[in-house]
This record gives sequence, C-alpha cells and structure tokens, in this order.
Amino acid sequence: MALVTEPFMEDAKLTAFSEGMPNLPLAGLNARSLTNLSPDQIKRAAEPAFDDVIKSLTMKLSGVGEVNQEEASAIEELEVFRGTDSLLAWESMNRAFLEYGWSDGFPIVPPTEQKVNEMLRTTKRGPEEVITVLDPGMGLATVRKIAINAVMAGCLPEHLPILIAAVRGFADPRFHYRIVAMSTGPHTPMMVINGPIRRKIGLNCEGGALGPGAKSYVNTVLGRALRLIIMNIGHTYLGLTDMDTIGSPIKYSMCLGENEEQSPWEPYHVERGHDPQDSTLTLFGVESQFEIIDYKNDTPEGILQSFAGTIPSIGSFSARSWIYPDRHADNCVLICPDHARVMGTHRWSKDDVKHYLYANARLPARYFKNTIELSRTKPGTKWIHEMEDSFLLPVTGAYDWFHIVVVGGAAGKSSYTTGVGQAVTVKIED
Repeated sequence: MALVTEPFMEDAKLTAFSEGMPNLPLAGLNARSLTNLSPDQIKRAAEPAFDDVIKSLTMKLSGVGEVNQEEASAIEELEVFRGTDSLLAWESMNRAFLEYGWSDGFPIVPPTEQKVNEMLRTTKRGPEEVITVLDPGMGLATVRKIAINAVMAGCLPEHLPILIAAVRGFADPRFHYRIVAMSTGPHTPMMVINGPIRRKIGLNCEGGALGPGAKSYVNTVLGRALRLIIMNIGHTYLGLTDMDTIGSPIKYSMCLGENEEQSPWEPYHVERGHDPQDSTLTLFGVESQFEIIDYKNDTPEGILQSFAGTIPSIGSFSARSWIYPDRHADNCVLICPDHARVMGTHRWSKDDVKHYLYANARLPARYFKNTIELSRTKPGTKWIHEMEDSFLLPVTGAYDWFHIVVVGGAAGKSSYTTGVGQAVTVKIED
C-alpha cells in the first residue's frame, strides 16, 4: 500500500493504474505535502491514516478488474467538429481539445487525416510502429501518434524524423524522462540540434534561438511538439500526473540549433562521437535557465568569472544532485559567439572552460548543510555536514557535467540551463 498526501491522491491512483495495480490500497495523510514540516507536524499528519493502513494491509484484495468493453468500443477514432464556417468549427475543436486535456493552452492546428498522412510520408517507418512506451501512462508512442501531435504543434512534414529521434531519446534511461515529465519542478526537455539538417529546415541558431518570432518558428513548433507528445502520448496531465508546483514558460517549448559556423570549437555532436555531416539532436532535461551578461571582459578568465558567479544556486536541485544517490545533472552552458570568440582567441578548449567552471562555480558548505538531509546523502558525501561553514563546495559532480553549446547572435549575453539526468544524443536517421 502507499501513503499519499491529498493533492497527490489522483496522481497516485493514475500511476498505480498505469503500472498494472488499479486496486493498490492508498491511505491519505492529513497534509497537503510533507515538505517544510517539522517531525512533530509529520507525525500529526500521519496519525489519522493508521486505521486505513491496518485495514488495507489486512483486507483481501479484489481482482485486477477488466476493461469495460462497452466503453472501449464507444471510442471514436475521428472527432468531427462543425460550425457555420470553418473558423467556428476550428474554435469548437480548440475548446474541446482543451477540455479533453489534449492542448497546451495555445490554439492548435487541426490534425486532419490529410495533414497527418502528409506528415507520415516523410518517414520509412510504418504508422503503427511503436518507438517506445512513455511514462507515466504507459502510452504507446507510435509513429502515427507522434505525427498527430506534430501537426497539432504546427510542424511541417520534414520535421517528423526529428521528433521520432527525440522520442527515441526519451527511451534512454540516462535521460530521466519520468522526472522531466512528472516532477514537482518545472522540468522540460530541451533539444539541441546539430549538423546539416539545421540549415535544411531553417532552424534558428543565432539571435533569439529560443524564440519567439518568425525567425524561430521551426524551433518553437519542434519544442512545442515534444510537450504535446509528453502530454498526449505519455498522459502527463497538469495536476494529475504532472505535479509541477508553479510551472514555467520554458515548459511550452525549448529547441535550438548550435551556431556551428561561429564556434571556435568542433560542433557539439562531433564532441559526442558523431561525424560532422551527421544530423543529430541532443536532449537535455532542463530545470531552469539563467542569463549571464558580460560586456566588459576580453579574457577567458574575466568572462568566466561572470559565469562562475551566476551558476551557483543552492535553490536549484542540480547544484545538489551529486550528493544524492542515483542522481545526475548535465547542465548546458549556452555560450554566445562573442564570448566563444574570446575563448578561441586565447586558445582555450572546451575542457579548459569546463575545468575553470568546476573549480570556481562553488558555494559555501553552510548552504548545502542547510538544504540537504543527512539521512538522504550518499555515504561518501556525509563529510559535508562536518566541514567548516565557509568551505567551498562544487555545484556539479564533475567538470564534465558542464556541456558547452555555442548559440546566439551579437552582444555579450550567454545563458545557462540547470539540468536533471544525463544528456542523450540521437542521430536523426528517418
């Protein structure tokens, strides 16, 4: 059985059902959550559940249950919307899709059979081929379903192979997809695209690559399609299985192309083991994004001091991930061309930049001791609680938890995304 606080009860029921345990006993705790409570408050929240716990653990479990065949047969494959003109029918569709939970809140493109079939013609895969199974609803990510959500997001047919590759990346356990989809934090997937396909599809790799605007149309619709796939195929619904506390606009869309032409280094996908002529995408699990401004400095050390002063944030879970068991946080350093040019002029490699950030982006131990429970730390990190408060600790588990991507236009403004899980690079092959 499971103990659950009230706001998470529906999430627990849906998760249990999707995992094949529809009759899992659940006992409610008398609290909205157990965070920021004292031990005495937690005890008072748990006491009313004791009777339910005893009852659930001693009663005979009922059967697993069967699908209601009448309800299943009543599901229509096509939805039809009518109005006195096409605009009113479109408005009716958008209202219905919002009610069904199929929309991200923005107007969507009708996924008509014609548009979906046009999308499917850009891949050699069969429409019913299953790319993966997506948590938390154990949804079958077929090529057709990916295409449907691509149409809804406003994608063009040539975008489908990119999205198929992205869904393949979701299946990689290193990505920590379940956290990205269901966390109480505002996590989201960010796509970084490399190789010839960037120019072929008109991806924005320069100013405003993360949008908005016409120049970033392709970036926007590709990122948006990933969110709709997470919702409609993975069944990640806000307040039910997506338990985000506040949310963030980054959850709508995060997709960019590396500005390979203005980078002093080899492209990111080559660093990851691919050929320069390969087209790839890399998925980052993103928690938040920081702006890093430095107009003044003309040396790597000067510019990276600005980075090192911005990156440390004890409020970001990525800064503490290295202290918890089975956690990883690949963070993306989005370096603008002006900053990258200075690094290249002084012959600093990517590893030089990463080592500098690892050595200098640090926080006093007192911040870690204030936010991390001793009982949850890895055995090899318990020494942190014994250190002097002023002792400086890193905010990543190793220097290579920093990943460097050159992107953007003119002016000395870079960016940094805090991460969850490991970055996963997938070749775009379809």
